[in-house]
Amino acid sequence: HAMKFGIDFRRVDVKSFFVPTIRGRLSYPTLQNFVDDVASVADINQALPGGATINHYRWYDYYFFWQDTWSVWPTFSLTYGLRYEAPGNALASLYPLNDSIVGTNGGGSGFLLSPRPGRDLNDFQPRVGFSWNPRFNNGGLLGRLTGSDKLVVRGGYARTNDYAFINLALNVASSFPFLAASSRGPLANAFTQLPQTVPNLSDPSKVALLTRTVLGGDFRSPDAEQFSLEIQRQIKANSIFRVGYVGTKGTGLFQTLDGNPRTLCSAVPITVNAKTGAITPLGCPRVNPTLGVIRLRANAGSSIYHSLQISYDRRFANGLTAGAHYTWSAFIDSSSDTFNPSARGEVAIAQQSFNLRADRGRSTYDRPQRLSANIVYELPFFRGQSGFTGHVVGGWQIASFLTFQSGSPWSPLNGVDPTNALGGIDGLVGSAIRPDLNTSLNVFGMSSADVLKNGGAALFKQLAGCTQIGTSLT
Repeated sequence: HAMKFGIDFRRVDVKSFFVPTIRGRLSYPTLQNFVDDVASVADINQALPGGATINHYRWYDYYFFWQDTWSVWPTFSLTYGLRYEAPGNALASLYPLNDSIVGTNGGGSGFLLSPRPGRDLNDFQPRVGFSWNPRFNNGGLLGRLTGSDKLVVRGGYARTNDYAFINLALNVASSFPFLAASSRGPLANAFTQLPQTVPNLSDPSKVALLTRTVLGGDFRSPDAEQFSLEIQRQIKANSIFRVGYVGTKGTGLFQTLDGNPRTLCSAVPITVNAKTGAITPLGCPRVNPTLGVIRLRANAGSSIYHSLQISYDRRFANGLTAGAHYTWSAFIDSSSDTFNPSARGEVAIAQQSFNLRADRGRSTYDRPQRLSANIVYELPFFRGQSGFTGHVVGGWQIASFLTFQSGSPWSPLNGVDPTNALGGIDGLVGSAIRPDLNTSLNVFGMSSADVLKNGGAALFKQLAGCTQIGTSLT
């Protein structure tokens, strides 16, 4: 047995200046508008009474691990262990500030940060792996297949957790109840009027309609289960061939949900509340009409990755090494990222908060086929020279790396939200959606040009907007 164990303790202290647009932002479409001080868009974020524009985050992380490598037989070894993580809670640093805001503003429940998730204490991470070097006589069939002792079989399983990055807490701190945001347009005398555009916080109905960013009450570290099985065979003295399976299953991944989605409605004009900035289609109230937009960061995403991986490496004479590697894989998820700030299609928001599997499809990071090759050549000059010359001139290498891979998934609705299904929550997240197929054609085998030739966007459809299915986010 060969045992290892250890502890990693971290004290994290962050002072954040993250709050955007704290001094305001004005947009003038023409020079005349600038001279007349008539802004087409006027935005500003201001701290509420009792709040702050500079946030101080402090927390402690604790990590423990134990591992044992057991040589069961001369040809078989087993490695197993357990890791435990107790990451800190950056959001908890905001609780005292929120209590100050609640007290300063009369104790109204509308100013209360809710929910308040606690520290995640369930991050147990077991892992196990094995290595088997079977040995058979050269004369038999198994001996010829394994090369006597030239074949190794490896496999393993591990459970890990992702870290809740601080950006999630920063998003909460940059929205109500810590900040009051205002957006107007057009606005005359914008430079002097902008600081006066904060919504009226004395009216509880207007406070409730302000946009919020919150974390789920059961917010925790996402889980990733990783499993692999590989066969390695030494072909000749200087060459190795590998073939194996690698898979990863993600559960409870970070995803943004519409925490207060709209109910089913037809395509109608939308109105913008000048005091609150809330966007609501006429006759299309939200599930809770007394509340505004809620950007809910939750453990709602899931993913699965399967891959066949093949590689061949050979070391030639005179310092030349070359290798080729091929991967055939499938990567499927319901959300590829927590945010979606670009038009590249990183789907972040579920179109239907009550039907999360409806967005399950090819991940933004799916690359079904990937072929790579590399070559490294060790220059022979002064390779064995000692002293200054050997250190400076000797030991140099020339390397080249080449990769061919499939392109990223594409659809006519990448970066597009034609019916404003995500309106209101896309400002800090993005608005790309995943369409449903609306055809029996095999679009997966088509090029982009073929898709456009056979109907383009008509081959796809958007999910029926704003339909609640059941009563839970599953």
